[in-house]
Formats: sequence, structure tokens, C-alpha cells
Amino acid sequence: MPVDAERMTEDRESITWRSVASGFILIQIPMAASAAALLFSTAKFLGRPLDAGWYAAAFLGTWCVYLHDSAASCDAEDRISQPRRAAIFRSSRLLGTWMPLLSAVLGIGVLLFLEPSRPTITLLLVVAALGLLHAIPFGGSRGDDEARRDLKRFAVIKSPLVSIAWAVAAVALPILEGAHGMADSGRIGMTGVWLGGLLLPLLLADSLLLDVRDIDADRTFGLHTIAVRLGAERVRLLAGILIVVAVGIGMLAANRTNTPSNVIEVCVTAGIGLGLGWAFWPRLRHREATISIAMMGWRFLLLIPAMLG
Repeated sequence: MPVDAERMTEDRESITWRSVASGFILIQIPMAASAAALLFSTAKFLGRPLDAGWYAAAFLGTWCVYLHDSAASCDAEDRISQPRRAAIFRSSRLLGTWMPLLSAVLGIGVLLFLEPSRPTITLLLVVAALGLLHAIPFGGSRGDDEARRDLKRFAVIKSPLVSIAWAVAAVALPILEGAHGMADSGRIGMTGVWLGGLLLPLLLADSLLLDVRDIDADRTFGLHTIAVRLGAERVRLLAGILIVVAVGIGMLAANRTNTPSNVIEVCVTAGIGLGLGWAFWPRLRHREATISIAMMGWRFLLLIPAMLG
């Protein structure tokens, strides 16, 4: 085979693999996996390992929420800001309708098998409500633009609500359902508060940086997110401050908890992981799939100290 023809074949194969990897990211599988990874890590750091079913439930529940949001947005703001993802969901009824339903049914089935306590059921309902709040229609019909009010109009609270939902679930589930490795409930509760306080600014920072790619689309559809109100550069500055705040909370927590090494591991690993994403954000912000991985990557990095510890 001539060199030029061989090179063209290699280029086509490379493009095909990149397209497959990008599609894998855009259908929200890594986002759902990052929820399971974060839950696994917090459970290990808190000394409250969970049954494997809880990680499956975290994956399925998160996937359901993000599939629903992607399907609901594919003919609206995602059509402008994330055209590839919008095209995928617009062309696939399986992804837009049946997979959210299937993941919800499977997730509920796993939860029934796990038999969660009443406090845990309450927690899961609150977290699910926070996660879905910005995508649920509020009054009117979806076909009547004049009459319909949508809770996404209150988009300024979207990122904080989603970040709170992630942080609360990641910390509270191991405390409520994990194996009781730490006998003092007051001590584990305080450690959980510190860990949640460390995670919340990190989660908010990566959520805000992801919102920047949607500024033009959100403005077009009247979604006044924090990113729309502040602008791209101010949001990046705010995200940097949030990362520094998280590191500061981690350092303070290391002196106030009985497991300082665990807190420092979370602080350093997550801070470096998201810090690198923040540093490369200007180059990656217009790449639909790559920016998502760059922002959520720190959740997977936490698996390293969690499994080595």
C-alpha cells in the first residue's frame, strides 16, 4: 500500500475512534460513572464502605437525570451550544425516551434490593428533586410558549442546586448506609460536614465552568445562569477562587478531624485535578466532549488515593 494511502487509512481510523469516544462521552456515561466514583471515594475516606449496589444505583440515577436533561434540551439551548450532543439525542428515541425510563426502573429495582432506611429514602427523594428541578415544566403546556413557565427560568440557582445535590449524596449515603467502621456517630457526622464543605466548592466550580460553553444559547433562550450574568472571564475567576477555597477548607479540616491524612488526600488530589482543568479551560472550552472530561476528571482521580489507602 502506498504511504499516502496508508496514512489516509490511519487518519480515518483515528477519526472514527475519536468520534466513538466523543459519542460515548456525550451520551453522559462518564458523567454517571463519575457519580459512582465520587461516592466510592467518599465512602472509603469516611471509613464507611458501601455495598456495590449503591454504586450501581448512583450510576443509574445520575444517568437517568442527565439523559432526561439532554433529551429535554436537544431542541432548545443544546442545539446551539452542544450541537453534536443535541443531534445524537434528537435522532435517537432510544436515548431520549427509553433509556431514561430504563435506567430509572433499574435504579429503583437496585434500591428495592438494597432496602434503604427511611432517612436514606428521604435523602434520595430530595437529591432527585434537586437534580431534576431545573428541567421540570412549571405550569402551561410544552407546546404553548406564551403560557408555559419553566423552572429553568430560575437558572441562576441551577449550578448551586446541582452541586449541593452531588455533595450531599456523596457524603450522606456512606454515613447512612455504609459499614460502621467509625463508632462515634458525632465524629463521623462532623467529618462528613468537613468533607461536604470541601466538595461543594469543587463541584460548583466545575459546574460553572461547564455552564460557560452554554452562555450564548442560554441567553438566547432566556436562561439567566450565573455564567450568563457574570460572563466567561469572571466565571473562570470565580471558579479559581472556589478551588482555592476548597483547598483552604481541606487544610483547615485536616487540623479539625481525626483522619487528617484522608482529608489532605482528597484536598490535594481533587485540587490538582480540577486545577489542571481550570488551567486548560481556555483551550478546551469549545470542545464538547473534551471539556466535560476535563471538568469531571478530578472525581475519577480521587479513586487513586481511595483504592491505595
